[in-house]
Amino acid sequence: MVAQIRSSLGFGARLALGAVLLGFATLGAPAHAASDLAKECTASLEQTRLWIRATDPQAPEDEKATVRAAVEKTNEICTAAREASPKDGKVLVDAAYALFAMGDTPAGVKLIEKAAEAGHPPAMVMTARYMGVGDHLEKDSEGAWMMLIQTLKSDHPSSRIQAALEFLPGGVGPESPKRTRKVLKEMIDAGNGEAMVTYAMKVLGLQKAEAGSDEAKEGIALLERAATETKDGTALIYLSLLHNQGTMVERSEAKAKEYAQAAIDVGINRAYATMGQIHQNQGDYEAAFKWFKQGAEAGDGFSQAMLGFLYSGGFGVDEDLDKAVEWWTKGRWNGDRLAASYLQVHREGQQAKAEWEKKHAEDAKAKADKAAEEKAKKSE
Repeated sequence: MVAQIRSSLGFGARLALGAVLLGFATLGAPAHAASDLAKECTASLEQTRLWIRATDPQAPEDEKATVRAAVEKTNEICTAAREASPKDGKVLVDAAYALFAMGDTPAGVKLIEKAAEAGHPPAMVMTARYMGVGDHLEKDSEGAWMMLIQTLKSDHPSSRIQAALEFLPGGVGPESPKRTRKVLKEMIDAGNGEAMVTYAMKVLGLQKAEAGSDEAKEGIALLERAATETKDGTALIYLSLLHNQGTMVERSEAKAKEYAQAAIDVGINRAYATMGQIHQNQGDYEAAFKWFKQGAEAGDGFSQAMLGFLYSGGFGVDEDLDKAVEWWTKGRWNGDRLAASYLQVHREGQQAKAEWEKKHAEDAKAKADKAAEEKAKKSE
């Protein structure tokens, strides 16, 4: 019956109906079991994404097999979660990503579309993008526009921001930078730090803005506001990097360290590496080592990559290639591509060394055999 009702309605009406149906609990597994499955699906998906992200094309086959097994297990878990909570938008999206990892894009897109119909804002933005460019779904510019408008009316801040950006040039909404600015400024006025950072970086184009320009000044002011008022981790990291570089703002190692420390204080493990880079740029490798080690021990993949680099070259610490490989391996499984790259370069170096040693041994043996043969001939 529900399917018949849905088929007789337009997409916008189906979204509204989906939101109503979302309020009815489905029979089956107990609520706590469904909730546990949803959490397990999310956790497994996050880990698997990191593993996929840092899997080098030239990685050993056993590593690839481990990742494939993780992908299959994640899909099993997320399928069970979806069956236990067939109306939960987030579960549907997680299950879709699990299918994407399996290579089943059509089935994943169907789940995204289903979550959008149920009124899940992140899925609505994704579906609007599919419809807007005709990717995986039939091109429907008007339908994409309507869905973005509905998302802008939701109470999901991150999705509202993403929907607003689709009205900038290159987005799937009708080009309207004025609408983007209006939505983001309303959120900024309400104290949303993510909107402040997004406006600075995406609307004002801070990364490409000319130093001293109005755009640069406004962008920096927004980052400072986000850092001060909301303790936004992204803003704190950006400001630390900007002060360390000295392009958009005055170069100040003191301020760079201050912002990095503030990011650490609010739990941003990546900021340990930022602090390490500041000291590394100063040539203080011993201090850099201490910060990278703290970040590595806290589980930050980039810190682990950089710690391995310091060990590999004996920068600020005694050279220890075994420890370098150990930290690169940890960083690789924490999803850091730099760690994976260092690890692959090490593997290739080891392989080249083994091949050289093998050839050297073969050449030495051939030379010895020839010498023995010549000696034998002379003795005859």
